[in-house]
Amino acid sequence: MRTGDRRDATGESPERVGQRNLRTSPPDNEFPAGVVGTVLLGRTGDVAVGISNLLAYSTGFQFTLTVRLRRTGPDLVGGRLFALVSSHGHPGVDIPVDDRLLLGLEYADSRRAANLYGTRPPETAADDDQMMLLEQGGSGDEHRVDQHYWVSPLPPEGPVTVVLAWPGLGLPESRTVLDGTAIRVAAAGTRTLWPPQPSTEPVPPPPPPRPASGWFAEPAG
Repeated sequence: MRTGDRRDATGESPERVGQRNLRTSPPDNEFPAGVVGTVLLGRTGDVAVGISNLLAYSTGFQFTLTVRLRRTGPDLVGGRLFALVSSHGHPGVDIPVDDRLLLGLEYADSRRAANLYGTRPPETAADDDQMMLLEQGGSGDEHRVDQHYWVSPLPPEGPVTVVLAWPGLGLPESRTVLDGTAIRVAAAGTRTLWPPQPSTEPVPPPPPPRPASGWFAEPAG
């Protein structure tokens, strides 16, 4: 590393970290604009899935996937329902694809993204214009799940097709069209709160202190 280079804990420059953050999460210095109320994507007599809280930013949009169950069963308690909806639930547990809630988006220019790829953004996130559908926080129990998503970049004018399938709970593949032009118009109304702040990756905390003596005082390895 040359003297004077500014790097974070990962070895990346603040400029590159900032570029990636703009693609993988809503801007911290913007107040978003609302787009629509709620959109029902699919339902049966016992389950409903929809979109709520769609918010537009200058670099993308955010929404909540809302899941509601009329009744539950022993196979959906203890976090199982959340695991079927979100990649955050029960890491490492292999869930058959036919049991999972599958969500995908497609832009008018044929770019597409889906929740099959989990929460990790691609390594090229800071460099290109590929479409990303990234899971953010979520919560739920055996009757309800609210999973938040971030989509980047903004869609072109035209339709945004939302594809839903959940065979395990009786929802066949379906398509619902949102208005990409309305999302872009709303994004133009976002308000910048303050100038962008320097971006850095979080620095991992130091390891806990070891006892002064005894077996645990010796370093591992």
